[in-house]
Amino acid sequence: MASTSSRNPPCYIVGLPEEPVEAAEAKLKFERLSAELCKVFPFVQEIRAVVKSKKASKNHARYEVSVEVYTPKERHAFSETGYNLAKVFDLLGPKMKRLLSERQSRVTSTHGQSLRKMPE
Repeated sequence: MASTSSRNPPCYIVGLPEEPVEAAEAKLKFERLSAELCKVFPFVQEIRAVVKSKKASKNHARYEVSVEVYTPKERHAFSETGYNLAKVFDLLGPKMKRLLSERQSRVTSTHGQSLRKMPE
C-alpha cells in the first residue's frame, strides 16, 4: 500500500515591500492560495508572483502583482493592481481558480458519456 504525500510545486514571490507586516501578510496569502490551487489542480508545476510597487504618495504605494502559473502544456498569466497588497492577492485568487477550472472542465468533459438519463 503506497502512501500518498501532498507534493506542493515550488512557489516564488519576488519584490515584496520592506514593511514587515504587509510583506508577511501578502506572503501568507500567496502561500495559502498556491497550496489551495495545487490541492485542487494537481497538474500545476510552478507558481511565480512578481510584485512591483510605485509610490503614489508619501504614505502609500500602488502595487502591481503579476502571477504566472506553469502547467505541463501552457503558462497562465494573471495580474492585478491595488493599494493594499493583501487585497490584491485576494482579488487574484478567484481569477486564477476560474481560469484553471475552465481548463480542467474541458479535460474531464472528454472522458466519455455521462451516466445521467437524457431528457426525452
